[in-house]
Formats: sequence, C-alpha cells, structure tokens
Amino acid sequence: MSFPYIPKELVNIILEYDGRIKYRKGEYVNIIHKKDSRYETLNPILLKKLKIIQFVQIDLLGFYFDFSFDLDNRVGLCYDYNWSYRNKFEICYFDFRNDDWKQIRTFL
Repeated sequence: MSFPYIPKELVNIILEYDGRIKYRKGEYVNIIHKKDSRYETLNPILLKKLKIIQFVQIDLLGFYFDFSFDLDNRVGLCYDYNWSYRNKFEICYFDFRNDDWKQIRTFL
C-alpha cells in the first residue's frame, strides 16, 4: 500500500512528538523543549521582559517605561516618547546610589 502524500496533520504530530520542531505560521521551526536545561537560561530574560511590559504606559501619542538593572535596582534606564515633552524621544540613565541623584538624559 503506497500513499502519494502524508497528510500535514500527521507530519505535524510526528515532528512535534519529541518537542524540538513545531509548525508555526505556515512553516516548521526549531524550538527548545521546556524540559531542556537551556530553557532555564532563557527564563530570567523572559521574566525581565514581562516585568518591563507590565509597567509600560501607552496612549495614542506616546509611551513611557523604565527599568532597573539586575545588579543594582537603583540604576537603570527610562524611555519616553511624547509623554513628558511633546514630539521628543528621551532616553534617561538614572543612578540613585550613594544617596545621590544622577541622571544623564538624551533627547532625539
């Protein structure tokens, strides 16, 4: 018994069986299986991005978000477009260590 083709659904099931290949948006892509040890190295990065995204302030004209660095949460960056100043994009480095207030601001 021969088949002229294998149904796409069956190919998907076979390739997804071991968890390394997934059919996504019309193409097959390699993925890291959740039980792979490499997944644990990505987890802190994803959690940091989720934390940043939760506190983004957005309206129709602009946005504002800030985040602190992992080594010291008193140091970080903020990004502001059309939020504090009209038609300005600002990147600000802040440092609150040593009971001091330091900011380096760049406007584009």
